[in-house]
Amino acid sequence: MPRFCGDGIMRSFRFLLRTGERLLDFILNFFAICMGYIAVSIRTWEFHLNAGTLFFATSFFCMLAIFLYGFHNVYYPMRTKRVPYYLGRIFLVNLEMTAMAIVVILWLHPGDYPNFIRWTVVSATLSLLILTIKKGSMMLVLRNIRSNRKNIKYILMVTDSQEMADSYMEEIHRNPQYGYCMIGYVGNLNVVGLPHLGTTADLDRILKEYRPDEVVMALDTVRKKVIAKYISICDDNCCKVLLVPSVCGYLKAQRQVSMLGNLPMIDIRSNPLDLLSNQILKRTTDIVLSLILLILTSPLMLFTAIGVKLSSPGPVFFKQVRVGKNNRQFTIYKFRSMRENQSEKNGWSNENDDRKTKFGAFIRKFALDELPQFYNVLIGDMSLVGPRPEVPFYVEKFKKEVPLYMLKHSLRPGITGLAQIKGLRGDTSIQARIEEDINYIENWTFWGDIRILLLTPFHAVNRQEKYVEREEKEAAFRREMDNRTYVRGVSLQGDGHPEENSDPAVELRQEENVYE
Repeated sequence: MPRFCGDGIMRSFRFLLRTGERLLDFILNFFAICMGYIAVSIRTWEFHLNAGTLFFATSFFCMLAIFLYGFHNVYYPMRTKRVPYYLGRIFLVNLEMTAMAIVVILWLHPGDYPNFIRWTVVSATLSLLILTIKKGSMMLVLRNIRSNRKNIKYILMVTDSQEMADSYMEEIHRNPQYGYCMIGYVGNLNVVGLPHLGTTADLDRILKEYRPDEVVMALDTVRKKVIAKYISICDDNCCKVLLVPSVCGYLKAQRQVSMLGNLPMIDIRSNPLDLLSNQILKRTTDIVLSLILLILTSPLMLFTAIGVKLSSPGPVFFKQVRVGKNNRQFTIYKFRSMRENQSEKNGWSNENDDRKTKFGAFIRKFALDELPQFYNVLIGDMSLVGPRPEVPFYVEKFKKEVPLYMLKHSLRPGITGLAQIKGLRGDTSIQARIEEDINYIENWTFWGDIRILLLTPFHAVNRQEKYVEREEKEAAFRREMDNRTYVRGVSLQGDGHPEENSDPAVELRQEENVYE
């Protein structure tokens, strides 16, 4: 029977890729430092070094940079990471290199340190720019290659849970750029949609025959000592093992495992905004930008206020109680877009609401009605980016009906957010909104907030149409997933591959005491 990775070609390719990337980074950093030297020496003619000293100093710092890139995981496998992950680490390394270089300069060249510092800063900036472009280009090329089913990693799953297998395979199907290919599964219970290669008693034989790149264990009812036995078998066959925890539905953030001495602890609700530094950064950004935006949009708000007053009788501003951070209630301010009515306190508007005035429909279409919320941001009731706040009536309703709904109240609500730029506003799916809100909370970054703010003006129009389009795509994906045919065109006849979707002979072995 042919082995998926027995010839070692893909492993050799990955080794060459990692080695080649380090060599390329050395060359690019060398180039950046030389260009920095030339730029400073042209500006200041008396600044010069002999060729030997320049070559030695440049080579030393390039080698040190390669070491630090490795230490900070810049060469971490690029399958599941995004460009900002590497950009932050490259920036950190270049910052460390700049600090070390300045210390050396002040020690060795105190008399001419301004020119040396200029050289250092220019070189570090060039290096950051060049390496970011290189890393982004590499990731784009490799993702295209993997999407075309090349440079594949072959995965074997050990599982006893249809739900956990579906969760894992759904992520694989959603992200073909990861380049993962499922061989099949090993287990004592039937799992629909994957080829069954054998029971857990056959694990050692199956690993020797197929030699997968990784073994994923998605086990729900198996004891610790049995899992340890499976891991030992994988170790004996030099297979990398990944565990899908049975509480995977609660683990979505990247920094949820901490250590209590030698005991790993899982923090179910950890998120980046637990850090005081991130809280300060976000609040400072809110204060500065809301002040600027209040000033810049003041002529537009004056125009909107006049239009609201002329369009229908009633106040210019619409005030409503909403639920914010830690369930604290506050008053939200908006320009009134509807006629005064009895449903203001708990009514939920939609795109075709007949309570809207003509001018109200116009300002809602372009989100002008929400401009006064910059004041809410300035006084600390809201943030520029975050989950949208809801009225108390619906908070009480949804927290009983929608799983994890109350998690959105762990931070300040926002004027815009991840759900909003995906069209989830007004009369749209609450469940979908909460999923996006939780995704935002658990994966918050400063640059993510900036991206959402920049994208918001382009998503303010035709929000309902975008939501409908998204729902149609999601429905199509769900129909495909419902078929649960994860590995297609596979047979044991002739080509040595496992038979597609074959049912296992269920063998519950007493000596393992696996299921209870």
